[in-house]
Amino acid sequence: MNLKYAMKSEDTEQIQVINWAHWHAEKYRELTLLHHIPNGGSRNKAEAVKLKQMGVRPGVPDLCLPIPKGIYAGLYIEMKYADGRIEKAQREFLKEAAQYGHFCVVCYEADVAISIIEEYVNLLPLDSGSGENLMTVKNASILKEGRVRSL
Repeated sequence: MNLKYAMKSEDTEQIQVINWAHWHAEKYRELTLLHHIPNGGSRNKAEAVKLKQMGVRPGVPDLCLPIPKGIYAGLYIEMKYADGRIEKAQREFLKEAAQYGHFCVVCYEADVAISIIEEYVNLLPLDSGSGENLMTVKNASILKEGRVRSL
C-alpha cells in the first residue's frame, strides 16, 4: 500500500507501526519478532471454516511481540482508528492475556502504539532491582485522543 496517497485507516496506522519497527530493528533487536496476526478480514465460507479448524479465533489482537520484558510475558496491541469499536471478543482476549502476564493495550494512533512498543522494549529485567520494569500505562488500557481508559 502506498501510504502517501492512502486515506488514514486502521490499516495505514498499523503499517506505520510496522514500518517504524523495521527501521528500528537494528537498535531494538526484539522488533524482528513483532508481527501482525491476520485474524480479521473478509473470506469465503470454505476458507473461514478451514481457518477456524486451524485455530483462528475471534478477538486476537492485531500485533504481538512475543518477548518477555520487565514483569510482562509479552506485548499485544489492538489497533483501532477514529471511531473504531472494540469488539466483545477483543476485550475478553486482551483482559485474559493481561491476567496471564502480557501487557495489552488498544491504540488508536500509530504514534501511540510506537511509544508503547518503545517503552516496552526498554523495560529492564525483573531481577534488575530497578523499578523500571513496569509500563507507565496501566495494563489492559485503551489509549485514545490522549486519554487512558480501562478495558
